[in-house]
Amino acid sequence: MYPLPVCLLLLILSLSRRVDCLQLSNCNKTEVTLIRDTEFLTSLTLSNCSLPHLENGFFVRFDHLLHLELQYSGLSDLNDFSLNGLSKLQSLSLCHNDLSTLRSWSSEPLGALTNLDLSHNKLRKLRAKSFALYPQLQTLDLQNNQISQIEEDSFQELSHLKHLHLNGNQLQHIDGTFFRGLHRLSSLTLQHNLIDGVEMEAFESNTHLRSLRLDQNLLASLQFLGQRGLARLVHLNLSNNLVQSLEPLGFSKNFELQDLDLSYNKLTNISKEALADLDSLERLNISHNNVEVMDTESLESLVALLRIDLSFNLLTILPENLLHANSQLEELILASNQVEQLSPQILLNQNHLRYIKLAGNALRDASFLQSLSPSLNRLSLYVDLSSNRLKSVNLSSLLHFRYINLADNNWNCAWLVANLVRKLPASVNFVRPWTVINDWSENTTSIEGIDCTEGGSNRSIILLDVSKVSQQRTGDCDCGVTYDETNPSAPPLTWPKIPTDRFDSRSVIIWMLVAIAIAFSGLRWLRRFVDRNEKQKLGRKKLNNVYVSKVHWQPVRNDPERS
Repeated sequence: MYPLPVCLLLLILSLSRRVDCLQLSNCNKTEVTLIRDTEFLTSLTLSNCSLPHLENGFFVRFDHLLHLELQYSGLSDLNDFSLNGLSKLQSLSLCHNDLSTLRSWSSEPLGALTNLDLSHNKLRKLRAKSFALYPQLQTLDLQNNQISQIEEDSFQELSHLKHLHLNGNQLQHIDGTFFRGLHRLSSLTLQHNLIDGVEMEAFESNTHLRSLRLDQNLLASLQFLGQRGLARLVHLNLSNNLVQSLEPLGFSKNFELQDLDLSYNKLTNISKEALADLDSLERLNISHNNVEVMDTESLESLVALLRIDLSFNLLTILPENLLHANSQLEELILASNQVEQLSPQILLNQNHLRYIKLAGNALRDASFLQSLSPSLNRLSLYVDLSSNRLKSVNLSSLLHFRYINLADNNWNCAWLVANLVRKLPASVNFVRPWTVINDWSENTTSIEGIDCTEGGSNRSIILLDVSKVSQQRTGDCDCGVTYDETNPSAPPLTWPKIPTDRFDSRSVIIWMLVAIAIAFSGLRWLRRFVDRNEKQKLGRKKLNNVYVSKVHWQPVRNDPERS
């Protein structure tokens, strides 16, 4: 029977031999080949190692691997059969290396592989049937390479592929054969390329596509959106392109679309039929364009719209009935335009508004806020009217909003002073922060101020809370009590300051330590003395017991003669 420590050691050693997950960094090829007990390994991660080349059958001993990662290792070449033996492999990552040529790297199909990551390499071309030996692949990551050419049938045999990432490459044109046969493709990322055209039949067979990203490209036309392959599209990002106009009924085939991003293009107007049939659209972003005109019925079909962003355009006026069909709207963003006036009827049908941003416009009147729907919960409404040209507002109608920002407007000074005397709730904000240098210190102080206009000239009202300003003065300031010769007074009663010496404090500490040491020594001597006396008493008691026992058990002789 082994003692307890030996049993624990044997248990730890037996468990340590059955490692199923191993991570190595800063290793080399020799160290990888010396890994023992590979039959228990299911996950292997090699990071920042020196592995520029892998020979045939390099991982043949790791036949139980499920996950393999080889990244940041300078890998530039694999032999044709380097991945032989990995029949159970489910996830393979060779990202952040120097691979320039793509091959199967196996003589037999890797039938269990579902995730392949080849991102951040130097791949330039995808050849036909490059992934034929990965028939169960579901996620393929090829982002941030140098791919400029995709041959026909490059993705053949990938009938189970759901997610394909090709962003950050050098693709210039999307051919109709690129994604043919990918019937289960759900998401496709093509942003940050050089794409200037997409053929009409490019996504014809991708009937399950739900998310498509084409932002950060050179697209000028969106005619490809009319094909039936994009009927189930939910998320579409077309931002940062060169689109100047939207074709009538251009999105009519995308009736399940919920998110549409058209920001950072060159749109100048939104016509009546530009967004027709998008009755499932919930979020629309047309910010950072050159839109000057919005047709009265341009948003009529967007009955499910929750958020619309029209900021950073050139809008000067909005039609009175523009938002009448969008009764579910929660966020309206119109910041940084040139809107001078809003009709009191424009928000009449909005019962769910939570956020209205009109900052950076030319509004001179805010009376439209008095005509909000009676069903609207004003206690949850945030309104931003900062940086406009308002001179006065009806404050009594704005006191019950969750928050209203009125900073940086052209207020009338007389009206402003009259209303600042009132005790306004914290939800009403007039001021904007300024940074000044104060007289109490050399540091800057943040104060709050309001601009106003009086008699054609600009004024500023500074709201300064002195309690929040640091009142520490510099050493050059004379802060003493002044002396009055006509009414002399006794100097203030103060206790004399006794100079302290560092040596005195040290000596006190030393003597305290010495006293403690002496006390402990005395206690130890007293303990020894008591123990010694106890031992002596115990010894005497034992001797007495022995003597008594001898006397008690001494045999008595019967002397017949005596008797």
